[in-house]
Amino acid sequence: MYAYLLGWHWKHAADLKIERPNGHFGMQLIVVQSNARVIIGQQEFRAKANTAFLIRSCVPHCLYADGEPYTDDWIRFSAEQDDYPLLDHPDMPWHTPVPLHDSTVSDLIRSADTVFRSELPNKNRILHHILSAALLSVRESCRKQPAGKQTFYDKRLEELRRSIYANPGKDWSIPEIAEGLCISVSHFQRLYKQHCGVSCTQDVFMSRMEYAKQLLMETDLTANEIAQMCGYQNYENFSRTFAKYACMPPVKYRRRYCGPQENGGE
Repeated sequence: MYAYLLGWHWKHAADLKIERPNGHFGMQLIVVQSNARVIIGQQEFRAKANTAFLIRSCVPHCLYADGEPYTDDWIRFSAEQDDYPLLDHPDMPWHTPVPLHDSTVSDLIRSADTVFRSELPNKNRILHHILSAALLSVRESCRKQPAGKQTFYDKRLEELRRSIYANPGKDWSIPEIAEGLCISVSHFQRLYKQHCGVSCTQDVFMSRMEYAKQLLMETDLTANEIAQMCGYQNYENFSRTFAKYACMPPVKYRRRYCGPQENGGE
């Protein structure tokens, strides 16, 4: 498999409307990270965050935000002959929503995005393996899972994580979040790490850096304006933080990666 276009946690306005009556060339894996309305062929689905869709080449489809800003992770890819045993497996869930059990598929797409923008000599081979793992994870999610014990806070934490990635520029205060949940800071931090696999502070940081990358590639906003939109009042602090994350300062990142891009998810 050859991944030729992808994005992780790409954000769009609440009026997003993408209609492709003839589909487009290339298969795609989409993981919606917000409420969404998805039409594939003649079937319409209402999807919640962390729901995957696999769409074959040239299949008509439409994507709509559903009452809130739209966010997704996505990979477009083509297949080689050796890939079809996996892609045509009877359990591979084409053209139907697949609620995912955890963040594994999203994390794999995030890793693929990093590799895709790297200069690794074997990056296409690495991307092939990451994409295969993502597809296998989607297929595995179709299997019925035993009902697990859900804590009182699970739904609140899921909503919080969605809100963090939808609003990266907000001044997220851990003490204020914990107070809103009526628990101590230490208890909140422990619950969040157990539920999400990373700390809340790390998620806030990741949401800002990934949003900054998207804005640098998609818009003509100045780096200083992007810093403000990502919650940084001091540009020098933003630039220093971004350089540590992306291994280069914002302006250099834009010069390297701001080639023609299609708007995401899609």
